[in-house]
Amino acid sequence: MRILIAIIILLSLSVSLTMAQPPGDPLAAAEGELITGIVAVDGATIYVGPDFAYRIIGQLPINGSVTILGRRGDFFYNWNGDQWLEIPYGGDSAWVYARLVRTSVPFNSIPPTGRRLPRNGNGRVPDEFDLSDNICDRWNGSFTQDGSLLTADININVTYPPLTGANVYSVIVLSPSGIRTAFDSETDSATIIGKKLRSRFEYGTYTWRVAPYWTTGTNRYSWQQVCLLETGGTFEYPDPRAQVNDDES
Repeated sequence: MRILIAIIILLSLSVSLTMAQPPGDPLAAAEGELITGIVAVDGATIYVGPDFAYRIIGQLPINGSVTILGRRGDFFYNWNGDQWLEIPYGGDSAWVYARLVRTSVPFNSIPPTGRRLPRNGNGRVPDEFDLSDNICDRWNGSFTQDGSLLTADININVTYPPLTGANVYSVIVLSPSGIRTAFDSETDSATIIGKKLRSRFEYGTYTWRVAPYWTTGTNRYSWQQVCLLETGGTFEYPDPRAQVNDDES
C-alpha cells in the first residue's frame, strides 16, 4: 500500500511539473540561435517581397546556404504558394518560396515577418500598390498619441504612417489581460474612445497597435491585411481607488 501511495504521489508531482512548464514552441530556435536553410533546387527565384507578384531580383544555387530572417504564411498539409522565407540578399532582405528551402527548424516555428498581398475580385493585386519593392518596407514613419486617461481627457488621438494603396487602418488596443478593442479609420489618424475601454474595468497599461488594410467593401470580414501589426505606444488607465487611498493616507 505504501508503495502504491508513493507511486501516486510521484505521478501527481510529474503531472504538476509538466503543467507548470511555460508555454512555447519546443521546436523553435532558442533565443539568439541562427536559423539557416539549404536550397533544395537549382535556380530558386528570389523576389523583393513574399509573393509571386513581386519583382524578381535573383536566383539561388542548389545546396546554397542561407540565413532565415522570418516567414510569411503557415504550413498545414501541403505547399500552396502562401509559404515564404525572408533571407538576407544584396545588403537588404528578400524572399524565396519556402518549398525550395530546407530549414533548420520547422516552417511554422520561424517568426512571422511578412504578409500576403491583397487581391481584388479578379485575383490580381490592386493597381494602387507598387510592387517594385516590398510594400511593407515602405510603411515607416512616426507613431504619436495625444491625450491621457490620467486626466479629464476621455479620448486618445493617435497617428501612424500612411501606406500607399491601403484604404483603411485598424488600431487594436490590448488591455492588461489581452482583451482586444478595435478602432478603425480611413486616414492616418484614429481616436481611441476611452469610454469603450473604461467599460471593461481593467486598470493598468494598455498597448495600441495598428495595421493597414485594403478593401472594396464595408464588411470588415472582406478587409485584407497588408502589413503586420506595428506597436504605436502605450498609455495608462489608473485605478481611481488607488488614488483615493493615497489621498487618505
